Amino acid sequence: MRVYSSTDANNAVAFVNGRIYTINPDQPWAEGFIVSPTGIIEFVGNDEDVRQIAADRGLVQYDLRQRFIMPGIHDAHTHLLIAGMQALNEARIGFDSTPDNINQRLARGACACAYANVTGDWLIGNFYQASHFPDGIPDRKYLDVQYPTQPVLIREVSCHRILLNTAGLLRAGISPDGAPDPKGGYFVRRADGSLTGEVVEDAMSQVFDCLPIPPLAHVKRAVHKAIAICHQYGITSCQEASANTLYLHAIKELEQENRLDLDISTHIVCAPTYFAMEPQESLAAVLDVAEGFRSKHVHTQFVKFWLDGAPLPPEFTQSDLDDQGRPIPTHLALDWEFLYDAVSRYDRRGMTCKLHVAGEGSARQALDTVARVRKTNPSGPRHEIAHCNAVHPDDVARLGQLRVTAEMSPAIFHEHDLVEAYPELNRWPFNGVLSSGAHMTIGSDWMLPTTPSLFDSLAAIVDRIEYLPGGQHVELAEGKTRRQRGGEILCRVLTLSGAEAVGAQHRTGSLEVGKKATFIAVDRDLSRGEFKGAVVLQTWFEGRMVYECGNQ
Repeated sequence: MRVYSSTDANNAVAFVNGRIYTINPDQPWAEGFIVSPTGIIEFVGNDEDVRQIAADRGLVQYDLRQRFIMPGIHDAHTHLLIAGMQALNEARIGFDSTPDNINQRLARGACACAYANVTGDWLIGNFYQASHFPDGIPDRKYLDVQYPTQPVLIREVSCHRILLNTAGLLRAGISPDGAPDPKGGYFVRRADGSLTGEVVEDAMSQVFDCLPIPPLAHVKRAVHKAIAICHQYGITSCQEASANTLYLHAIKELEQENRLDLDISTHIVCAPTYFAMEPQESLAAVLDVAEGFRSKHVHTQFVKFWLDGAPLPPEFTQSDLDDQGRPIPTHLALDWEFLYDAVSRYDRRGMTCKLHVAGEGSARQALDTVARVRKTNPSGPRHEIAHCNAVHPDDVARLGQLRVTAEMSPAIFHEHDLVEAYPELNRWPFNGVLSSGAHMTIGSDWMLPTTPSLFDSLAAIVDRIEYLPGGQHVELAEGKTRRQRGGEILCRVLTLSGAEAVGAQHRTGSLEVGKKATFIAVDRDLSRGEFKGAVVLQTWFEGRMVYECGNQ
């Protein structure tokens, strides 16, 4: 009697007739590959060889139809849970919202949102820009007109401050007439001392503490929704930048249910706590047992710190350097010794620390901290500087020397007009990092942009890339344009560099024998640098199609 099994060798699949950009320098291009029943690549080669193997073994053949194929994309900085919650039960009012239309969009968004009751009677919206308010000053009075009794919270584009109406302030236990500023944050005030309703940095903790905790089932819905959106843009692995206890339980259950089609490296929040919306003691406890949440697709050896705020008007909360080259302490969020002790503790455990920095001062503080840690543990894990929008030229070379990854996010700002308005605060040193030999990744910082798509942002920088990862200057080869050169380099940064940053290069990041068959089909050859308007046609995760574009 024949015994049937879907894991027998004859259940492998032959993918043929493709234009496959493998990111493997020893075999950069191929036409096909064989994928085992468990989603591992068994063979990579030309079309004739793959078809012959398929014929000899009686394998199913999948025609790639001459599409451009590359490994799945790694998003080095994202907020899956927050982005998923935004999609399911928060109002998107748009970056261009003004006091004249912000209430209309809030009302329209609130009606359209599913599961609105998970936030109680709070109405939550995203995002506002101060520049669209009269005199550039957001004020609760504009929200109070339509929402005199219902609490309203709107995130600002950087997510480092929020705007509440009067009812929201009262619900959070904050007197609209004036309240003392908490450590690490403050309330924006009118000329008479009363509050405008803007709450900045760690002062947001008091507000988030009074928001209802969503049920775990809904957290799972939100994360699953976010994963599906990632697949639409070719993202198959990511670094979560604000993981908390609820998040870890949600993805643990999704994994157990075989519904976690994404590799997630969870940067569990250490401090400050307002992005995690969880008490310091609870976060410290979950960091102590993080290993217990590790699974096939969940990687928990990562920690997150915020050193300062954001370089956005009118409340610039980044930490710059003074005339002596020292970090200005005004907007530094963490005490130096606390930061050193915490990074040292997790470094000894082998955990990668991602340090949010938005100014030259916080970047220097981060690098000084890592340098101090390296003295006691030279072979410790690779750490990361998140954002890298402002790193002093003297510090760029230190990134490579200290084995610190330069993570470039939010990608949308690479193309945004804000960069032109504040060039001194937004000057991502792509070539400086690459030429120094430092490791570089790129992230969407999704929760800020509408989607996690990276393509249009890459189109804004592709012509400027002049160095390979590792520091070698790239001369233009005959017949190649600057865009083609940049396209090849950025494709590697999006894939193998991301895998290397989280220690996953042995299982993903390139299409070669022994690695996962996780790949995407795109409507154009991204290795030529043609990122603008690119569309992902299919996303495959470990040999299974998890997304297919309807417009094919």
